[in-house]
Amino acid sequence: MILFSLALLFLQVPSEGHFSPQSGGRGGPSFQWELDRLVQRNQGYGGGVYRVSHGSHGLIWEGASGELLRGGAPMRADSVFEIASTTKAMTAAAVLLLMEDGLLDMDAPIDTYLPAAYTQDLLVIQGHNYGPELTLRQLLSHTAGLPDYWSDPPFVFPGQNAFLVDYYLRPGKFWTPEEVLSYVPDLDPKFVPGTGWHYSDTGFVLAGLIAERVSGQSLHKVFRHKIFLPLGMNDTWLHWREPQPPGQSTSHRYESQWNMFPKRHNSADWAGGGLVSSTRDLEAFIRALADETLFTQPSTSGQMQAWVPTGMGQIEYGLGLFQVPLGFGLGKIWGHDGYGNSWMYFWPDQDVSFVGTLNQASNDWWPLVLATAWQLQP
Repeated sequence: MILFSLALLFLQVPSEGHFSPQSGGRGGPSFQWELDRLVQRNQGYGGGVYRVSHGSHGLIWEGASGELLRGGAPMRADSVFEIASTTKAMTAAAVLLLMEDGLLDMDAPIDTYLPAAYTQDLLVIQGHNYGPELTLRQLLSHTAGLPDYWSDPPFVFPGQNAFLVDYYLRPGKFWTPEEVLSYVPDLDPKFVPGTGWHYSDTGFVLAGLIAERVSGQSLHKVFRHKIFLPLGMNDTWLHWREPQPPGQSTSHRYESQWNMFPKRHNSADWAGGGLVSSTRDLEAFIRALADETLFTQPSTSGQMQAWVPTGMGQIEYGLGLFQVPLGFGLGKIWGHDGYGNSWMYFWPDQDVSFVGTLNQASNDWWPLVLATAWQLQP
């Protein structure tokens, strides 16, 4: 068991929790303590919510800690939050559902679906433009060789490329996918497609555009019709593209002391990180993946979990999903997490899902999930 300083027991953090008797009484108080401990690190800038469930027994535990926003109302177990890059799992699933509809081919070159203006000079290596030849499978598995428009060089200022500088200078700007992509040709290409792995939101922007073109719908409508409505995900919506459902308890995501939630320039996330959701909706989604009820063909789930090495230890990636070893002989979990420390993971060995957020970029959700897995092991 992971041990922490006893001094942390005396920290005062607003909290709310529920522990289900199905788990035999194990873990409830300590789950809340672990959540409170991590939220305390936020120093008032971001509250947390956490939900743990079992496939057969249902809810094991859910709880909340901290505030919706600094100086605001307490977090609640049903509070919604920005899920950031956890969105990638849903973008990949939406594309695969369109594949099942016969609207696209995962291995066709993307110039089958996008005009040349989108792929021209997108990925040029030794004079060859690989952009039109990329496939959706490469985009969604981060094996396309594309640079990430958020983080890759060349840098204008230390650690900031031209896009990121413009992003920070214009917090009120609404970014279209086309505007975001216009920065990519000036970034350093990573590798010839299919020869490596590099995390890149750029590929998910392209995948979102392809989903819109083949479906004839905006991306948020694709999400709603293909995923949210079938799964009863009533708390989930695409920020800056559609209105927030009424009556939600909405929490705010922070980068250190900077409140990210109301900043319109976060519209640049879109297909790679723009969704808002709740723990119950995230649980519904990852459970549908785990139970293979989201797709009509079992082979589609297999495609989503066709793991490739990332070069980061034993961590692997499928299509919009990470697979991560828990260590300590506990097996592996798969799912996704996002900037601001949101997470959605499934533990197949124990049929358990872990979903939640800490609403703070300068924190780490991993100790909470690891401690939970340690306590729930047989």
